[in-house]
Amino acid sequence: MKKYNHWVNAVVPVSLIAMASCSANVRAQDTSADEESVLVLAQRTVVRNHVQDTAPKLVYDASYFERYEPLSVGDMLKRVPGVTFNSDVGEYDLPRLRGLDSRYTQVLINGRTLPGSANDGAIAVDRIPAEMISRIEIIRSPSSDIASNGVGGTLNIVLKDGARYQGGIWRLGALHMEQTRANGFLGYAGSNGKLDYGFSLNVQERYNPKAKTSSELDGDEREDVREADVRDSRDLALDGDLAWNFNSGNRASVKLYVMDTDREEEELAQVDAFVRDGNDAAFTLDESVNEHQLEDISQRNYALNADYTVAGGALESVWYGGWQAFREDKTEINSAADVGSVLALDDREVLHLDDTRLHGGVKWVYERPGFEARFGGEYQQSERDFRLATYNDEGELDQENDEYSDFEAQIAQTALFAVGQWQLAEKWEIEAGLRGEHRARDLLGRDFIGGTRRQSTDDTQWNPALHLRWNASAADQFRLSLARTLLRPQFDQLNPVELTIDDEKFRGNPELKPESSWGIDAGYDHFIGDSAVLGLNGFYRRVNDLIEYTQVELEQGGETFDRRMPVNNRNTGTVYGAELDLSVPATWLGLAEMQWYVNVTLLNSRVEDPYFAGYHRRFSGQANYVYNLGFDHALNIWNISYGASYQQQGDSEEYEGEELNRIHYDGNLELFVEKHFAGGKYLVRLAGQNLLDAQKREWKREYDDTAALRAGATATSEVELESTEPALLLTLRGRL
Repeated sequence: MKKYNHWVNAVVPVSLIAMASCSANVRAQDTSADEESVLVLAQRTVVRNHVQDTAPKLVYDASYFERYEPLSVGDMLKRVPGVTFNSDVGEYDLPRLRGLDSRYTQVLINGRTLPGSANDGAIAVDRIPAEMISRIEIIRSPSSDIASNGVGGTLNIVLKDGARYQGGIWRLGALHMEQTRANGFLGYAGSNGKLDYGFSLNVQERYNPKAKTSSELDGDEREDVREADVRDSRDLALDGDLAWNFNSGNRASVKLYVMDTDREEEELAQVDAFVRDGNDAAFTLDESVNEHQLEDISQRNYALNADYTVAGGALESVWYGGWQAFREDKTEINSAADVGSVLALDDREVLHLDDTRLHGGVKWVYERPGFEARFGGEYQQSERDFRLATYNDEGELDQENDEYSDFEAQIAQTALFAVGQWQLAEKWEIEAGLRGEHRARDLLGRDFIGGTRRQSTDDTQWNPALHLRWNASAADQFRLSLARTLLRPQFDQLNPVELTIDDEKFRGNPELKPESSWGIDAGYDHFIGDSAVLGLNGFYRRVNDLIEYTQVELEQGGETFDRRMPVNNRNTGTVYGAELDLSVPATWLGLAEMQWYVNVTLLNSRVEDPYFAGYHRRFSGQANYVYNLGFDHALNIWNISYGASYQQQGDSEEYEGEELNRIHYDGNLELFVEKHFAGGKYLVRLAGQNLLDAQKREWKREYDDTAALRAGATATSEVELESTEPALLLTLRGRL
């Protein structure tokens, strides 16, 4: 495989240079017919959309990402400003807007919230197929007519619908990462004037092999681990919509979305334990063990939504409702044995999660020259049933090692909102809004010895938003925003039972308040038609009532141990940074069909660590920067396009108790080349990802106290290295 990587690294850049040289000789021969066929088939989009909203929002059509053959929304997001990932190398599952933990990123589909597998509310976007996406919206500061949960920002994923996309398309592809997996898509949409309809089916297989090595030093003991990790999954997604247009101007629509994932994750590790007699002695092998872990994961998402729009001249209303459900079943089997012996069962972990939501609402829109008002209300009823149990090698329930207890949660949320937008002058617009959210929750917690506890709580939050836009010219816009956003406590933090985990007491707190943030965004956009854009944005967040664990050191019976206190809201932090994105054609080289782009985000934050008194740090896991740069070039005379993209994010540090984990990712190089033929009816594309053999490196250190941290005196340390294979994607697309 290394020989293959060297070939890619050497030959592909030379090929791109040669193609760029040839293009200078043929660009003058382009014809309007050639341009039309390329635009129709490739739908080449080189800049983000020119948005006229008063609130700050970045909008990218799916065609902006398509050239690099993304399989999922996660693959798309790694190319937009301000998004980082702290996942395993080669995985793009939990997006972190502004570098903050994925809990701070609100993910919507068609403007609606959705349930996910994580108890913290984070949504894994690597299961959502890119082929079904119409556009991606990054909402930097929200208006009051959407949910207030995006402290870091809101990601709105808009699916394709039959009213906008006419005709049929199909795709066949293969992904090679050590092994080859297939993917395919079929979609069709149409309209007869009264009825708009569309459906799509996407099937994709993903295979991601990884190799990990680690070495942990704890005094006179050392543990070395060599691990092979393979994730093999199959995703099936079905999307359908119907819309009826009535003579009165009213419109009714129904949309169905189903997503089904079956994934197997297998880890095989050799763990070598060494000991020594003092710092000056050599380590000698004490024990060598094989460990095997097999996870069988089944995840299902269902969504059925309906809308009815009543046209009424100046006053329009939209009535909507829907049902959503998420199901997850996971079985994890752990086995171990001395090297040379047959693996024996160690334990088996079984997880079941069932999350169901019903929602309904109405929004009225009133328009007059120079003024628009939007107001309405929403209601959502949620039920979540979480069960996790671990069984030992004899099949008996293990009461000491389970990470969470079972719980059942019922949440009822009512929201009211009002938004007014005024044209103050020819070039000035202002939008002011207020959103009130009342949430009542009932939580039944169970521990693993049969104890139960039920507690009901409720709270009301009022979240204002204010946005100002100055249209300095047809090409220049300035924006200023102020908004209050929230982060709700995760379910296990509310669970009102106490467990003993690794000799520490953990107790949820049903009285937890949501974290709240006052945020300011100030930005500038400059557009030159549809070919160039310059965007600048600065942001600041003051996050109050941070939800954290704290602990105190207690002595009992002559022994000292740490006791974790109830989760609390005692801390405050700040987050700030700057974002730049630029996309311009290479007209300065005489290559109007070559587009260059770059986006850079600088990230920072400050919070006092709850474990190390007086020590201030960044928010856990926040990288200090992230950037993307690249180009693409259309050779219209030959119906060929090619390009390259490079992504890099800075180092981050994760904090968990007394442990610090510094994370470093190598950069990711992606290339593509495509050819359109048969009069623009077909397209073949070859794309490569991770062509530089990127690695993830982690350095974990544990400190006894703040003084030891400041002095760099580690109690234990561990270094971990993770790598994966380059990926090649070959795709054939066509129109029906």
